Amino acid sequence: MSDIEGAQTNRLEGPALRAHRPDVTMATVEGYLHNFYRVRPDFVYSVSRDFTRSCRTPMLVPPDDSPAHPHQSSVDVASLAPNAEITVFPWREPPELKARTIDRVRTFLKAHILMRAAAQ
Repeated sequence: MSDIEGAQTNRLEGPALRAHRPDVTMATVEGYLHNFYRVRPDFVYSVSRDFTRSCRTPMLVPPDDSPAHPHQSSVDVASLAPNAEITVFPWREPPELKARTIDRVRTFLKAHILMRAAAQ
């Protein structure tokens, strides 16, 4: 992320967050965004590869390719997580492909809601 993009993100996200959480300072917002966009963890921001390998939770990964969501991270998550499925990329265009992807998400959610209900 460039300095310009970072400044725009701070200007957009910081005040919106602080409107709901006045206890959060702009310094905290800037530090978080710096770590999130600039430090670039080896894998993903919130979990390690080891955690992803051990995660048994079913997940559907719709890949992206943006500064916040690099394509390779999506591929890695889908490859490492034992119960992960990945959608096509790109999935937003054309409209027919987006509609099929939305149907896939609905099918995935329905299947896993039913599995969860049966387990209880």
